[in-house]
Amino acid sequence: MTMVRIVAALALVCGLSGAAAQSPDSAPGQAAAVAGPDVVAEAAARGRRLADDACAGCHATGPVGSSPLADATPFRDVVHRRSLDQLEAGFAEGLVTAHPAMPAFVFRASEIDDLIAWLETLKDAEDA
Repeated sequence: MTMVRIVAALALVCGLSGAAAQSPDSAPGQAAAVAGPDVVAEAAARGRRLADDACAGCHATGPVGSSPLADATPFRDVVHRRSLDQLEAGFAEGLVTAHPAMPAFVFRASEIDDLIAWLETLKDAEDA
């Protein structure tokens, strides 16, 4: 896969216009590591809303359906091309894309946790 496709794959996994920088006192993944099932389900629901609000104009963000933009990879496919750890690291570093129509993104740790929780549900659904 070319570098542009790798970066685009990471970037398509969501973005927030005006998202704040990551909080220095909270590392991504911390919440999910110590959370119970209800907390994880709530994080996944927030992650889905985030993805739907910011990304669904171009990408299929759920477990079924086509992306509105034909070249925009569905999220359910992205989670099989990159590990959740790779996606989490990309979110933590800030996503900068080579795709001119897609803005660069920076996420807070809590947003990363929520997005990863949502993406994990997509991965689990496909693996089941």
